[in-house]
Amino acid sequence: MLAQEQVGARPRLLFVDDEQRVLNSMRIMFRRQFDLFLASHGAEALDIVRDKDIDVIVADHRMPKMTGVEVLSKVRALSPRTVRILLTGYADLDAVEGSINESEVFRFLTKPCAPAQLRETIELAAKLARETPAPTAPEPLTPGDTIEIILQSDTVTEVTLGSEQSAAHTSSTAVLEQPRFAASSAPEDASASRPKLATGLGIVVFSMDAEVVDMVQKAVRGRLPVYTAGNIVQVVKYLTEHRPGVLVTDVSEDKATIQSMTARLKEHVPQLVTIAVSQHRDVLDMVWLINHGQIFRFLRKPLSAGRTAISLQAALQHHRLLLKNPELAKRHEVDVSTTSESGVMESVLAKLKGLKFWANS
Repeated sequence: MLAQEQVGARPRLLFVDDEQRVLNSMRIMFRRQFDLFLASHGAEALDIVRDKDIDVIVADHRMPKMTGVEVLSKVRALSPRTVRILLTGYADLDAVEGSINESEVFRFLTKPCAPAQLRETIELAAKLARETPAPTAPEPLTPGDTIEIILQSDTVTEVTLGSEQSAAHTSSTAVLEQPRFAASSAPEDASASRPKLATGLGIVVFSMDAEVVDMVQKAVRGRLPVYTAGNIVQVVKYLTEHRPGVLVTDVSEDKATIQSMTARLKEHVPQLVTIAVSQHRDVLDMVWLINHGQIFRFLRKPLSAGRTAISLQAALQHHRLLLKNPELAKRHEVDVSTTSESGVMESVLAKLKGLKFWANS
């Protein structure tokens, strides 16, 4: 929720840039519309975030001591409600990838950025910050409802929540959660004693690369359903029939089609969490996927089971967060201004419009 003093006040906007001329320009452009705060380095920006309950932060990436990605990553932990935008004048692959995987930015803007685009993006970000709730943790899991799955380990530890005993495991292992059917001493009552199967605990893999599919299956170790799709029709079929919460999509092939599908899926099914994988890192492609597809993670091929497991764990947790806070999905609003589809794709994706996939979760 918003801080009490924020209600009815102007949105609070923070710019972080080590160039004073840029800060001066931002002051002139935004001081009448926002409560404006300016910082010339990362530490100063973090102090302001701690003290002022900032709605939107725009950070330059190339700064001494602390990069923009590092600043936004820390802001994400300090103030989850603050909408984060990265602005940079360099085609920096690490910055783009970090803005996805570490900072989870709302938009990635490049310098020089047209004033109209900058203003429009910030106004939307401020609106979302004010009108959507701050992220809150999902409801605590209830005793007997889950299995903790230890990935990347030969030992699978089953833990009934509330139990005081569990097998030891290393701190570096990733954990996935899955519904657990409670045991019953009376077979005829087994179906009645089973908890409702939770939704969003499946993964669709859209890839023609057998190694990608194999790595996802190795990461989950058979503890979650993995649905393999070879085309968009199959992706939509699995979404409508099984309601998985995570999509792993390979953008290495047929880039235009995959990009358009990713954007439209996020538009129609905002609670779907997308992980993009590719054998190449292309700045323009990744920026497009941030701004138009709101992808959650970007992984380079060849994938590793460990990194894949960690990313899937985070994606499943984020999907669960969106289920608990439906309004939070608005913070993943995509820019559809430059997206287009073929007639076939539009026909297929039209099936998603109006469907409430997780309405009864």
